[in-house]
Amino acid sequence: MANAPNASRQRHHRHHRGTAQRRIESDDSSRRQPGTRLPKESTSLKRNSLSAASADIQDTRDDLLRILGQAKELSASRSRESGEIQEFSQVSSSSNFLPLRRRGNRTYIRSSFEQTVQQKLAQACLSLSTEATEDVDLLAKVVFFLFNSDLVKVSAISSPHLNPVEALCKFFISAFDYETTQRTTQSETATDDSDTIDTVADTTGRLKVDIMRAMSAALFENGSYVKDSLQDIFRVIITSVNTTQRQDQPELRRMALNCMANLVHKTGSLYSSLHERMYEVLLSNLTSTSQYESDTLSGPPSAARRRDRGSERKLISSALRALHFLMQEDKSIATRSMAPLMGVICRFMFFTSESWNNHAVSSTIPSTLNVRVIQPSSYASHLTTASFNKPRGASGNIAPLLDNSELSYISYRNIQSSDSEYSDSETGVHQAQRRQHDGKVRLNALMCLQALARAAPKQLQPHWPKFLTSSTSAPMTASSHKAPSLITLVSSDPISNVRSAACVVLGNILESSKQYLAMAEESTVQSGTKSQTGLLALSERVGVVTRELHEGMATAMNGVDNSVDQSIVVQMIKCCSSIVANCNYDKMRPGLCLLLFKSTKRFLDSGEPLLQAGTLFFLTALLSNTSAQTDLKENVLLRSATSNDEISVFLSRLLEFVENLQVSTVVRLEAWNTLQAIAQFYFDVVQTIWPRLDAALGSGANTDDIRLRSAGLLFLEEYSKSGATASCPSSAEWWQDVMERHILKAFSEENPSIKALGCDCISHLSSDAFNGLSNRLEMSIMSLVLGTALDENAVARAAACRTIGMFILFPSLREDSTHILDMATTVLDLCQDTNMNVRVRASWAVGNLCDALVLLKTRGLEHVLDEVLTLALWTKIMKTALLICQDHEKLKSNGIRAIGGLLRVTFEGILERERHSLVKDAIYTLIKHMEQGSLKGRWNACYAMQNVLLNPDFPIGSTAGTSYALDSDMVSWTRDVYDALLQAIRQSRNFKVRINACAALTMPKTRAKYGDQAMMRKMVQVLMAEMQSLDADQGDHEFGEFQYRGQLETKILRCLDHLLQLTGGVASLELELDPLLRQRIVASRPEVTTT
Repeated sequence: MANAPNASRQRHHRHHRGTAQRRIESDDSSRRQPGTRLPKESTSLKRNSLSAASADIQDTRDDLLRILGQAKELSASRSRESGEIQEFSQVSSSSNFLPLRRRGNRTYIRSSFEQTVQQKLAQACLSLSTEATEDVDLLAKVVFFLFNSDLVKVSAISSPHLNPVEALCKFFISAFDYETTQRTTQSETATDDSDTIDTVADTTGRLKVDIMRAMSAALFENGSYVKDSLQDIFRVIITSVNTTQRQDQPELRRMALNCMANLVHKTGSLYSSLHERMYEVLLSNLTSTSQYESDTLSGPPSAARRRDRGSERKLISSALRALHFLMQEDKSIATRSMAPLMGVICRFMFFTSESWNNHAVSSTIPSTLNVRVIQPSSYASHLTTASFNKPRGASGNIAPLLDNSELSYISYRNIQSSDSEYSDSETGVHQAQRRQHDGKVRLNALMCLQALARAAPKQLQPHWPKFLTSSTSAPMTASSHKAPSLITLVSSDPISNVRSAACVVLGNILESSKQYLAMAEESTVQSGTKSQTGLLALSERVGVVTRELHEGMATAMNGVDNSVDQSIVVQMIKCCSSIVANCNYDKMRPGLCLLLFKSTKRFLDSGEPLLQAGTLFFLTALLSNTSAQTDLKENVLLRSATSNDEISVFLSRLLEFVENLQVSTVVRLEAWNTLQAIAQFYFDVVQTIWPRLDAALGSGANTDDIRLRSAGLLFLEEYSKSGATASCPSSAEWWQDVMERHILKAFSEENPSIKALGCDCISHLSSDAFNGLSNRLEMSIMSLVLGTALDENAVARAAACRTIGMFILFPSLREDSTHILDMATTVLDLCQDTNMNVRVRASWAVGNLCDALVLLKTRGLEHVLDEVLTLALWTKIMKTALLICQDHEKLKSNGIRAIGGLLRVTFEGILERERHSLVKDAIYTLIKHMEQGSLKGRWNACYAMQNVLLNPDFPIGSTAGTSYALDSDMVSWTRDVYDALLQAIRQSRNFKVRINACAALTMPKTRAKYGDQAMMRKMVQVLMAEMQSLDADQGDHEFGEFQYRGQLETKILRCLDHLLQLTGGVASLELELDPLLRQRIVASRPEVTTT
């Protein structure tokens, strides 16, 4: 039987030639008319056609071999180029060179190569026979190498009609079906020869694996291109992964699972009809893996047994990878199948952790996987992950899952494997390979958990105790039994990529959990012990998770030594940052946040810039948590009672970082960020070290690094902002010194961001401090800010607008007609800027401008108002405000506010002149925004109408006895204004909007302003009905609105009182007033104080 394979190949060759001949004969017969005879030359023609077909097939084979050789050369060249680029990047400081180098000739060569290859592949699918084993095998190998090496991308197809992926899938499916049929037929005809059956099965099985592997590579990120053959592809996949029929072909099952994963990857909802079936198949494969019973094994494992274990680990890894891709595309799977998914994920996430948990990891264990996973980012970046480019699966030997959705916590955490599975005689290479396979299982399980956390973060929160705590009992009870957790992987996993992935996944889980963790509460009983009832409340369960997160990560950080890779340590520090940024310590026992501080602060003295910067990033997050202020201020920021130093060791270390010019740039940047957090939340602490910070700012301003200068100004801005709001505001002398030494220098910078930061610093200057500056400095500041508002850069213009908006409200500037006109002209022009951020800031400044005009009128400075508010300026402000109200939603509230303030101070002459044009447009703009739009817009519109009605010259109500009397008895918009206010009171669900509407109704001081008797009766009726509605709906309100219910009730009662006093009582309105309501109206009147 030694010649059986050769005989099999000869049969395939003969079959192939027969097929080609039949195909040619079929073509000839299709061209003949019925009833005609073949010419005498038909035999020779058939031989020539057969020779031509054979030549075409041979040419196709040669093309495929040639393409394979070129692809290998191109792949090797790309690898060398990548190595050169990586080596160059370590010595070059130019950030613009690398992309240009990557876009060199190789890109052109690759594009040309791709187009040629895609044409040849499509041609091969037409030329080659799916029944020729060697040809199918050759094409499968070529396709796998091309797509797996990322040398061909379907998006680069030159012709829209060319789709090699679709053609390849159809070809491989046909070949797969033929091999399945051929195996069955040959097995039936060779029943007496068992060796022949095994040979045929082995050859057919290997070919089907190669076919599925090639199809999987071609489908990666190309699943959307195979719509026509989708059902056939899915049929072949389901057939191959059928757990009841394919137990003897684990590699085929694995390739089919990879094919399923790549088919669904990056297709969104395109194949949503298949997602549920895919999920069932994946869950079936994950639950059907045979359990490995280590107790039944004795002696060293055989090679076959070792291969079986490795195959199962690879199979499980591929299934988890497919599940990960499926959950990425269809988030609904996570929301409706959380319990079984958590059972699967937790089972494999802690796979074989028993062998390395609770003891140190040997440094000889390989620390990397041959798979592209999450790459550690820089210390200051957000916790993100890089995408997986064709990750290859791993599989494991796992016990079957329980059918019960409420999976026991003990079950999945105690399914472990240890080094005792193999004897001492097993080679280290095999043990290393097994650990690599085990690591891939854990890695893919972590990716599933990450997809679950992103798809359904809130639904995942109740399941946190399953993988975040060390208790193996149900989360409803407290227990002292310890088991692996996600932090175990972070601290002890022997595979560095798994540790890195665990860090990133933990960060993803925590990043949207601040509201959930805010419930954390700790009783006086020590965490981890049972209460009297044996049950824990939800807040206490969250408290247990919070404490175990801190204690687990603190233990992990204390266990870090020189054998741990630096990038892993940085990732672990970022995990600590996520914990302290999202946890709430108000109801936890004191000192919890100090656990992580004490275990992390030692890295400040490590001498490694990345570790130091990462630690400072963690400290910034910790100091920004307001619930930890008491512990931090007493134990970190204030000097120790046993120390003779004037400041704490921590503050001293921070000052060394910012003062020493030899310290790494990344460390100095993070040190300034940490000091900025201290200035924001602990101003009294940082105020004591201002002289040294002042000197550090001066030395940092001379550096060439723009990042350091920006960091220093950001700290200065926060310091000045906190100082302005503190109980002891900074003096004019301090501002004079800071302006001359630091801030004014920023305006001489060419970088617009530095100018913007200079404007931001000045914007926190108080009115009193500004008046205390020298006249020369005041003029310099005004000139620089107004000049920056005309800068070419939008960031600088926006910052200048904000500063001008603050300056407009300064009494010394708003009372100076020259200054207020300069500022008004600048911001009004910038309201038409092309940049929306500039328009937002400028519109806010216009609103402040109108507020300043109102202050001039209310403070008795009408002479300044007469000088400033000319008809030309009034017209420009009103037109600009109306344009703002038509702009983006972010600007509308500022325009509404500006209209209300401007109409409050508008003179009677302008009102009479413009009431048919701009005034009318302004009033109906306010009415529109009272009736529709955002709540913020409605609130501002009601408030603006208050301002309008406060102007005694504003035309509304009766026209009798006025200089602008019309033919009608009322001003045209009277009914519309009051109807809009009544609608807001009656229909708005927001109490603050209703309060402002009531306040607006109370503004007119004369009866004539309310119009006719019918209008007045309607107002009183609506207000009385609203009081009854409030009394009936005592609890039918949102919690956030309930606190304003009392204010609304008081406003309605006082508004009724005001209206009834003007009308002479309800009798004149032909209405009846409930005696109890009358008593409440009288009780709501404000107390009158007598002097």
